[in-house]
Amino acid sequence: MQTRFVVIPALPLQKEQLPRRIGVPVALAAGYDLYDTHCKMRLCLSYPTRAEADYQCMCRNSQEGAGGACVAAQG
Repeated sequence: MQTRFVVIPALPLQKEQLPRRIGVPVALAAGYDLYDTHCKMRLCLSYPTRAEADYQCMCRNSQEGAGGACVAAQG
């Protein structure tokens, strides 16, 4: 069974200024968001570390069994 919430890289807040051929894009260091696989939407919570995002993902997945409605509005 697929889990409802998964951790994904966050979207960059601003567009990258340098072309990719110069080096590693700065967008990789933007943080992490959660993705709701049932409602098919990104939760833009911008956790700074993967560990924090994993913890929140685990908490939301453990609470998900209580109700089937989309909880995307809860921050």
